[in-house]
Amino acid sequence: MRTLGERGAAGAHRAPNSAVCVRRAWWSVLGLVPSLALAFLVGEGIATALGHPPGGSEPTEWWVLLAAGGPALLVFVLPAVLAVHFGRQAARLGDPHGRTPALVAVVVAGTFVALNLVSAVGVLTG
Repeated sequence: MRTLGERGAAGAHRAPNSAVCVRRAWWSVLGLVPSLALAFLVGEGIATALGHPPGGSEPTEWWVLLAAGGPALLVFVLPAVLAVHFGRQAARLGDPHGRTPALVAVVVAGTFVALNLVSAVGVLTG
């Protein structure tokens, strides 16, 4: 006799297999593309709401950079966090191919964060 979970009844939790996790990890990497646009909208929107329109001639204060840059970076990094989660889950289930999208996401997101930090330091010191 099969139990309720084995019959696949509605609401029964079924663990994903490794191929599904790898696929989800790659979809998460693809999510970095729209999150880039959304991060720019969030960052510029918050800066504008704080009275610093893009391309303004006055120097930007550090608190505006933190208030606008922090949420924008979080928006951009979220798909990378998902890619790492699904990639690690795939590796834990026995598929080492899950590490590739996780690594790609970490490199892309890390480069984006590093470039933004260097830019912020340049704005504050210059």
